[in-house]
Amino acid sequence: MWAANAAEVGAALFPAVTFLLAGLLATGIGTGYGTTIAFVTLVFPAGLLLGTNPILLFGAILSGAVFGDNLAPVSDTTIVSAVTQDADIGGVVASRVKYAVAAAVPAFAAFLIAGATMTTTDPAAGSGVTAGAAWGLLHLIPVAIVIGTAIRGRHIVEAVSWGLFTAFVLNVMLGYFDLVDVGVSDVLVFMAPESGLVTALDTAPLIGAVIETVPAGEAGVGGSLYNGAVGFFPLIVLTLLIVAGAQIMRQGGGFEALQRWLLDTVATTVRRAEVTMVLGTAMVNAMVTINTAAEIAIAPYIRTLGRRFNINGYRRANILDANTSALGYIFPWGGGVLAGYSAMQTLPDEYGWFTVDMVVNPAAVFPYVFHGWFLVAVFLIAAVTGFGREYVSDRESEEVSRV
Repeated sequence: MWAANAAEVGAALFPAVTFLLAGLLATGIGTGYGTTIAFVTLVFPAGLLLGTNPILLFGAILSGAVFGDNLAPVSDTTIVSAVTQDADIGGVVASRVKYAVAAAVPAFAAFLIAGATMTTTDPAAGSGVTAGAAWGLLHLIPVAIVIGTAIRGRHIVEAVSWGLFTAFVLNVMLGYFDLVDVGVSDVLVFMAPESGLVTALDTAPLIGAVIETVPAGEAGVGGSLYNGAVGFFPLIVLTLLIVAGAQIMRQGGGFEALQRWLLDTVATTVRRAEVTMVLGTAMVNAMVTINTAAEIAIAPYIRTLGRRFNINGYRRANILDANTSALGYIFPWGGGVLAGYSAMQTLPDEYGWFTVDMVVNPAAVFPYVFHGWFLVAVFLIAAVTGFGREYVSDRESEEVSRV
């Protein structure tokens, strides 16, 4: 917000800038869902204050989420696509840049054109929102550390850990967290019973920072680190069920029968095999609305089809990831779209000037997720023309880093 205010970004330019910033954040933190929720909560209202078209702005946020979810080395979709195709994560990300940029450039141009031509709204007044401060830009440092460390081939857990550590130290230095105040408890807090050892040590510096005393019935753990881990458990269970279903298909012969039909009648050439990969991932993602789970469901077919024609693991991983990342933020019933829509429904309670009429219908935004549509188009064109195609003999994938 500070940069947009300093550069005098108006309503017409704001969606294009939002696309770039959302893509940057999603690439750094590796989650398109988290980026969508954060930008809908903070940046979406800021755009409406300028008079930006709300549907186009929501599409820009989703497009940025697609960019980062597809390219980020710490994204779950990136990790799954690399691991399932026996490719190393760093090599996959490096080989993926050309496709991401090829889709991002026309998407950025589309947001510029649409922002200048689509009907805007009247800027909201009297909100009391300030433009922030330049110090906020320092938070790009942990993002750069995570991306750089992962691309250099370090373990994903190590890359994320360095990013978390740097962000924590940076927040302490900037005064956002006080080691003896409640700010740290927003990250991690242990709620201990009001009796026993904690009470005896109530003068310790950690009391009130990461340890709080509560009635015995309210004891537990909280904070963003804990909540983030807990939030992934439903996805973990869903993924396990999908893997179990796939294994049942293998044992029953359904997987082999479908695979043999594809190889004998559909994917008879390299070009047709890659087109089948693109369309197959799109079809599965339309049915399985969680993009990571959709990847796991279709990954064995992509690996088998690719190996039939000696297609490199990097290329297979890129085809697998691009479509599942893109379509998860396009279909109105997709997880990314619904995550943003759910966050948007809370805004009338957050801001007094935000009305229910400003909430965007998920069915209205899908034509404006420009980067998602262009990314799918890039891989369809690449499959037909052979752009970026690599064979196993062209480049050997390093041993995949299991996480």
